[in-house]
Amino acid sequence: MTRYAIGLGSNLGDRLENLRAGDAGLSQLGKITARSALYETEPIGGPRQDPFLNAVVLLESELEPHRLLDACLEIEAQRGRERSVDWGPRTLDIDIITYDGPPLSDDRLTIPHPLAADREFVLRPLAEIWPDAPVGDDTTAREQLEEVGPQGVDLLVRQWVRDRPVGSWLAGAQLALILLTVIGVLIDGSAENLDEHPVISALGLTLAILGAALGGSASVSAGRDLTVKPEPEEGADLRDAGVYRLVRHPMYGGLLLMVLGAALAAGSMYAMVGWLALTILVLVKADYEERLLRIRYPAYASYRRRVPRRLIPGIF
Repeated sequence: MTRYAIGLGSNLGDRLENLRAGDAGLSQLGKITARSALYETEPIGGPRQDPFLNAVVLLESELEPHRLLDACLEIEAQRGRERSVDWGPRTLDIDIITYDGPPLSDDRLTIPHPLAADREFVLRPLAEIWPDAPVGDDTTAREQLEEVGPQGVDLLVRQWVRDRPVGSWLAGAQLALILLTVIGVLIDGSAENLDEHPVISALGLTLAILGAALGGSASVSAGRDLTVKPEPEEGADLRDAGVYRLVRHPMYGGLLLMVLGAALAAGSMYAMVGWLALTILVLVKADYEERLLRIRYPAYASYRRRVPRRLIPGIF
């Protein structure tokens, strides 16, 4: 039984499903013993193209290297891989990075992969699951990673083969905190706060109105694709028009402004505590949602660069 490190990459079509198909195909060739996290990688060389999703898996197989190579090429072909452009975009790229055998080099295959030691998108996931993997010249993946500078590789999610219910948990926690904040206003809020603290109350009402306007604009722009869960709806388009040209998560920003405004207008300390907890949750949820959006939409990376504000236009 031989242990192989296999690199998976995709930047065409449904990139995540392409990698999952590659993983499923490899699992028919032996036993997958480890999977790295999923990374987004800026393309290196070749024509202008979208970023890649990359991962590395460890495969224990009885296949010798050349037979494994043939099987990997067949899996690529099944996902529509074409080789018409050197270093061009691809639906699925499967590379034998290294293995626990002696170095190999012939006209078809070189192991360790000749470019592995220079590529962060190979070394980072490889060092994560096999830090002592040989990558050439008596050096390991962990050692070589320390020598290679940043090349635009970002970790997205740890588990990518199957969907997890994290989004449902976050959405449920958000709804619970909104409800608790409303209860807080009812417990210690007061309509008399408008007379006792007119400036603070006026500020609160203003923030609530602005939040409602921001959230309403986001709802109109999102249309039928609006969802309380961080996972984008199946078949939904990337929204980059309307208020989404100004801020990436206007619904979250509008919600926080409305809750803060209500807490100030009612003079409720309980509601303020709820707003602080809701803010922390929303930031976590927005970060998770951004990772999922980067997986679903290759163009999201450029959208993030065009729209640097996350929640409130011109502020944050």
